[in-house]
Amino acid sequence: MSTGLLALVFFLAFFAMLFLGTPITYALGGAGALAMLASGLKMSLVIKSVLSGFGSFTLLAIFLFTLMGVIYQKTGLASLLVDALKPSIGKRKGGLALIAVYASAIFGALTGSANATCATFSKMLGPEMIDNGYPADWTAATIAACAPLGQLIPPSVTCIVLGVATGLSIGSLFIVDLSIGLLTVVFLTLTIIYLSRKHGFGGSDRVYTAKEKRDAFLRFLPLVSVPVVVIGGMYGGVFTATEAGAIGSAFSFLLALVYGRLNLRLVRDIFADAGKTAATVLLLCASSYVISYVMSMSGMTKFFVELMTGICNVSPILGMLFLLAVLLVMGCFIDLIVLCIILAPTAVAALAPFGINAYAICAVFLIGNLIGIITPPVGVALFISSSSLKVKMEDISKRVVPYILVYVVLTVLLIVFPDLSLLLPRLLGMDV
Repeated sequence: MSTGLLALVFFLAFFAMLFLGTPITYALGGAGALAMLASGLKMSLVIKSVLSGFGSFTLLAIFLFTLMGVIYQKTGLASLLVDALKPSIGKRKGGLALIAVYASAIFGALTGSANATCATFSKMLGPEMIDNGYPADWTAATIAACAPLGQLIPPSVTCIVLGVATGLSIGSLFIVDLSIGLLTVVFLTLTIIYLSRKHGFGGSDRVYTAKEKRDAFLRFLPLVSVPVVVIGGMYGGVFTATEAGAIGSAFSFLLALVYGRLNLRLVRDIFADAGKTAATVLLLCASSYVISYVMSMSGMTKFFVELMTGICNVSPILGMLFLLAVLLVMGCFIDLIVLCIILAPTAVAALAPFGINAYAICAVFLIGNLIGIITPPVGVALFISSSSLKVKMEDISKRVVPYILVYVVLTVLLIVFPDLSLLLPRLLGMDV
């Protein structure tokens, strides 16, 4: 079967399954398997392609970091974070919206999940913002726009998958991710301050005593120790990514126990939710390996490399911008885990010969993919926040446009000035 016909079989099967309501994970894997069978390959090769990537012990870290995040989500420890930020930031112009930014960033260091971040603060901060005069649609859009910080602050499952797929250091990818996350915090802060001043959005009217401020900060402070131990231990070479996930999970359980937020039933629910979430990610990985096999076998990988090479011959920056355009379009329909596995190794192979740093290429994947979760009409974060705050999708879609532009501008800056994402790891002495 020719390359074009094989690609046609895959895409027709994929979109047909989506139209019939098949979950995207099964649609991707099923379409890939169908394309392989249509080309005359045996079922044994389909199964082999599914299992090809699971020989890496590092993938166990996906479950462990997911477990760490679910602990904080289920035990409600995120409320300590919001309580610590309110006294110092809540009264400022757009203060509650700024809390959404900083709380999402810190919560990302505890959970590593954009969807969990959006769901948590939609319920925790959304109603209070609306009660304080923020329009419901703007509130929902702002909280959704902060959701990517849940994965742009390490530890991040995306970094683990990228590291396994490309062979790059997961610890270094964590610090690259942190660089992007900190830049995102700055950009979102400036945007919210501007929009709040323009529309007259205020802060909370509550007055806090010095004792209340101190107590709220001290209650929150132990939570910071978890990401410090996890990231610090990995950077110091004390333990691997998998060991870091195990230590972080144990530490998180201990904190939840100390704060009196844990019981046997909750422990059962935490492990069940973490297992389901990690299984979903790993199932996406399995589907991705099938697609990667199809792309390689059909010649689509070769075509993509040749296309990227041709563009880079004109300008390497133009090649990176083309990659961003691909991620923005495909990110609206396909999960970022899938794109990391099927495209990242190919992109690195195509762009690295032109002197583009492999970690700088991965930086575009780390942020470029996430823009899709806030892009209408299928942005997952938009659905979560609109559902939680009872806002129509058409209303939130208009309000989120400035934030999408902010993310696109930031990503373009990372392409034009790659040292923005590489400066921090280099300052820490990492070989990137």
